[in-house]
Amino acid sequence: METVTTPEALLTHLDRLDIKLWLDGERLRYSALPGALTPDLRALLQAHKSELMTLLRNRPSKNQLGIGVLTAPPSFVQRHFWSLQQLNPMDCFFNVPYAFHLQGMLDATLLRRSFDEIIRRHELLRTTLQTIDGALMQVVAPTGEVNMSVADLRDCPPATQADEANRLIQAELRSPFDLGSGSCLRVRLLRLGEKEHILFLCLHNVICEDGSLGALLKELRVHYQAFLAALPGQKPAPLPPLPMQYADYARWQQSLLSTGMEARLAYWRQWFAKGEPPPWTPTFAKPAPAPTFRAGAVWCRFSPELTQQLKRLSRRAAVTLFVTTLAAYAALLYRYSGCADVVVGGPAANRSHWKLEPLIGSTLNIIAYRFDLAANPDVLTLLARVRETVLAALTHQDVPFAAVAPLLEPDRKRSNPLFRTVLSFFEDTPHHQLHLPGVTVTFLEKITNREIRPDLFPVMWEEPMANGALTGYWMYREGLFDADTMAQMLADYEALLTAMADDPAQTIGALPLGQRVC
Repeated sequence: METVTTPEALLTHLDRLDIKLWLDGERLRYSALPGALTPDLRALLQAHKSELMTLLRNRPSKNQLGIGVLTAPPSFVQRHFWSLQQLNPMDCFFNVPYAFHLQGMLDATLLRRSFDEIIRRHELLRTTLQTIDGALMQVVAPTGEVNMSVADLRDCPPATQADEANRLIQAELRSPFDLGSGSCLRVRLLRLGEKEHILFLCLHNVICEDGSLGALLKELRVHYQAFLAALPGQKPAPLPPLPMQYADYARWQQSLLSTGMEARLAYWRQWFAKGEPPPWTPTFAKPAPAPTFRAGAVWCRFSPELTQQLKRLSRRAAVTLFVTTLAAYAALLYRYSGCADVVVGGPAANRSHWKLEPLIGSTLNIIAYRFDLAANPDVLTLLARVRETVLAALTHQDVPFAAVAPLLEPDRKRSNPLFRTVLSFFEDTPHHQLHLPGVTVTFLEKITNREIRPDLFPVMWEEPMANGALTGYWMYREGLFDADTMAQMLADYEALLTAMADDPAQTIGALPLGQRVC
């Protein structure tokens, strides 16, 4: 049983367990699934009964600022991105692009109405961040509509139409978001022909991660299909109400600071007890660059045969394909630097509760995976170590790593980040979840942001449109690396993956690297 130190934290803890409290006159009532209200929870309710009744009696459902405008404390993700925006207001490294080629009879009016319905349902898409009485707050507008523009490129000569479409997309991608005044979603529809369009979504990271994007695309399909099928003058049947809004999720997060925090921090205390990890410095990196986040990207697609070999290796080692790709990446960093203390950042969706599944908004936590590659382990031993590290870190993912270091080392001033590279692996491919009636939808690859914060940012997934081939792109800071160097890194990575699958008894120091391509 977690330690709950405040009535507010207890209410939030009960809400996560789907236990509802309310007042019936002067009596405290509850509803819960069978077995959810354990003897320990009953004892807590009894001990805090009077405080809970006072809290429920005096607490409004949400604070209000003006007529119809709601306010709530921000999530850790919102606070993080707000702080970065104050430091770099014109940077665009948190713009996330997704582009889709649409072939068929598309109704642009219904598409706009579908996005408007999504914005009506999800408060976060009507939310800005404001400083109120010295505190950063979410401010939710009562209504909103999609920021969507339509560009007609049908009159462009065929030889230049693709260039013009790319110019418009890049211009949108280079436009920063302002979390204090505007939406964190922009939609651009490029009309190429009567039955051909490009749908371009530019999202701020504050609303974009795998689960959030999947929820957005699924709702877009449902609303568009409902509007399309509705009779004239008929209002489509709405989706059921959301079980929670993003502000409720932020309140959940805040309760972590007063609910069993010591137990959650124990794992990370061991992490920091090992000392600060040494910076990863490959021998081929360029001299320290001027402060810039400009990025390049190199795309890769490994063969379906290699992908199947890696999946067989993963089953043999009782790990996921994500763990196998991450282990190979850690081995690559080790081979380049000779440092056995390897730290790689990795996104954790943190959506284990059913109420978070349909929610649009980032619940993401970037976790610092710290791997010990000492004593030159063989491949199977490496996979076991990486699995253990990943499972332990994910068990403690509900505390944002960005909050851990200040809590454990509040006076420490760092000159270097705790990790310089992040690897993202899609267990599912949310960008393939967009389906519109009467329209063939194709995800457009090779449209990436041109600004990043990490030095290296590989993104990998299984591509269903390419027989399940392991696919991805590696973004890199141009001040540190160039395209030839990244091509060499990809060749070395592919060679490591191949050798790992062929002979997992090999030590990681004996795994061959690729042929020199630069």
